[in-house]
Amino acid sequence: MRVVAAIALACASSLAYADEPAPPPPAPTTPAPTTPPPTTPAPTTPPPTTPAPTTPPPLPAPEQAPAPAPEPAPPPLPPGPNIDDLQDKLDTLQRQQEAQQREIDGLKDIDKSIEWLSRFLTAYVDVGAFAVGGDGSGIRSDLGHIHYPQYIGRTPAPWVFEGDPRSTAINALGEPADTSDSRELTDDTLHSGGHPTVLVNSIGLAIGKSLEHDIYVTAFAELLPRPAGDILDVELANIKYRPSHSYDLVIEAGKIDSVLGVEYRTQDAPNRIMVTPSLIARYTTGRPYGIDARLTRGQLVLSGALTNGNMMDHRFEREHSLHSTWLPNVAGHVQYKIPFGHGLKIGISAAAGPQDDQSSTDIAQWHIGADVALTDYNGWDIVAEYVQGLQQGQTRLIPCDVAACLTYKGAYVLVDRHVVPWFTPYVRIDWRDAVHTHGAQFVYESHVARATIGAHFEMTTRILAKIEYTFNRELDGIPQFADDVVTSSLVVATD
Repeated sequence: MRVVAAIALACASSLAYADEPAPPPPAPTTPAPTTPPPTTPAPTTPPPTTPAPTTPPPLPAPEQAPAPAPEPAPPPLPPGPNIDDLQDKLDTLQRQQEAQQREIDGLKDIDKSIEWLSRFLTAYVDVGAFAVGGDGSGIRSDLGHIHYPQYIGRTPAPWVFEGDPRSTAINALGEPADTSDSRELTDDTLHSGGHPTVLVNSIGLAIGKSLEHDIYVTAFAELLPRPAGDILDVELANIKYRPSHSYDLVIEAGKIDSVLGVEYRTQDAPNRIMVTPSLIARYTTGRPYGIDARLTRGQLVLSGALTNGNMMDHRFEREHSLHSTWLPNVAGHVQYKIPFGHGLKIGISAAAGPQDDQSSTDIAQWHIGADVALTDYNGWDIVAEYVQGLQQGQTRLIPCDVAACLTYKGAYVLVDRHVVPWFTPYVRIDWRDAVHTHGAQFVYESHVARATIGAHFEMTTRILAKIEYTFNRELDGIPQFADDVVTSSLVVATD
């Protein structure tokens, strides 16, 4: 009975642990040796209750070195540019490069008129030969007032001139072969009388020096050996200043270049592709005393000036005063470059102020003009200009007797073709329509058209040769007379 009770108690204990989770397996141990049970009979007393099996505590894990801290994760990469972004950046860079190139080209255009003066000391000699029809002049008197009877009783017939006194120019100076009886151009420096002539057109000497603080000095003079006496003409003498390198601005003061049109930029013999200037150059290529500023911003070039008088070329006219009124003349030019060929430049210019050679600020003069220049379009260059202007004049007894009256308009088109690097033929058509009156002293009825064909030979960068023939034709019913011109020029310049 005791045995049965013990067995029942053991079974109950096992059932008491049936719902508990299974203990972890004990660590492996060496089993204890078993002792055979005694052979004596079991005691009559009941056996002690066997305690429930206990789970031995787990053995501590072996000590290990602490694990290194994990490396921080790299930041996520930004999304890469797409093809449109790259194309936009490429287009921006290309536009910036083109803008820089346009600024460089603009500076070259501004400085082209004295480009050959960039070294400290430069000299050139211009030797020419020419022949002009008739007596060498481009004017004839309207004897008997046959063609212009409106001047009867006002201006003597011998002083009513038909034609243009500068239409027979024979060199880069615009110097006429002969002025005949002209009362406007009183200095007949050549007086060729229609005879073929060889002469030294000019000897040029230029000084250019860059100083500190972006200051530059420039001077240019020409010596003209002439039969009646040598002429020394100081063409330029000025001080230039660049106030900043962040923008292309040049300010100059002294005897300065014109700012009207574009022909003034190539008017000197080493730069001019032709031998002679156009009929309208007298209105735009003067070099007055004053101050100017020239700014290049990308495709835009701006020029402005305050001067003692107008920008006409008075080289062969006597000037009796430095400045005849206390107000200056104002002039300006705006030019925009279109990317066509190596550049299509379109410009407009204007000037206004008190009229020269009189003292009143109420007597005005004004000038307007337009210009177009196409450079190297498949080897072709085209330049065209139109000008129009007026000098009001002043009258006391006879019209325009106190101050001369002048109305003018004119134009030219010049086309040249670079056939080979050393040979460039050219054609120019120009026209001028003007009336210049000064009381009883003179009247000029100038209505002229010309056609010039020629060739330019650039034998080296220092040696240039040019030859051209000009057909002169009188307009407005003026009878034709012999005044065609053939002329040439050989220019040799030093370094």
